[in-house]
Amino acid sequence: MAKQGKDYARWVKAAAGTGRTDNPLKVPYDVAVREAVAAAAFVTKYWEPDGERPGLKRVKSRLPASSSEELLSIVRAVQEAQTRLLLIIDPAVTDLGERARFVVDELESALEFLLDDDVDEPADAQLTRIKEFHAQDGQRSSALSQALRDYAGLAESLKDRLLEADEEFDVRLLAEARKLADDLQRRAIETAPEGGASAAATTIRNQMLHLMTGRIAAIRKTAAHVFRRHPEIVREVTSAYERRRRVAARREKARKAAEAGPAQGQPAAASATPAPPSTSTGALPS
Repeated sequence: MAKQGKDYARWVKAAAGTGRTDNPLKVPYDVAVREAVAAAAFVTKYWEPDGERPGLKRVKSRLPASSSEELLSIVRAVQEAQTRLLLIIDPAVTDLGERARFVVDELESALEFLLDDDVDEPADAQLTRIKEFHAQDGQRSSALSQALRDYAGLAESLKDRLLEADEEFDVRLLAEARKLADDLQRRAIETAPEGGASAAATTIRNQMLHLMTGRIAAIRKTAAHVFRRHPEIVREVTSAYERRRRVAARREKARKAAEAGPAQGQPAAASATPAPPSTSTGALPS
């Protein structure tokens, strides 16, 4: 916490200078922080050239060598700003949030593993809808409480299959998820934050986020230029979360189209004339 406090003091003035007070995140907070750390590591990993592969060092006038250390420092400042905000508006999250997010992640991972079997079933659509619904959740107790209930509900309906797919799946997580959801909801009702203090803390947190996302965007833009002939390297610093969302969205769109076709008297997609085989090597997946 002392280290984060120093980083907070280091960047709070620069963050205010962004002139932005809205929340810039297009992915959940935890994902954004992980992606920032990954971007910082990317700079270090690819700073020096290696044989035919160029290095980021060649554009050091635009992306200094200090970029990695500075981004990690900004991440710690963001975490401090987020903690200060939550202590004001949602203290339950500071006590229960870490465990709640762990349980949500465990249930989501188990469900994804089970349903990633190339078999289209109603549970696939349910999981997609739950993930889409909670994609923009912040760290608020109300959002975590609902996520816990949603994932636990779907996992309960698939409990036997989850255990069959993974013998070490912890079914106790289902009861824990419901208890955490109840505790978070109860604590949220009991909390009445002071408006002025929460607004000020929110502004600072959002300014810090703008600083962080701006640095991530600069690293990605630079990587796209330097490694334009190495798409597999560029892919390392792009958002895996956004790629998964696009894939899920395409699957859901295809599912709805398949359901709508027969309902409108259109022939099923399977009866379409197959396209001739391609002779190209194909592009890298997006």
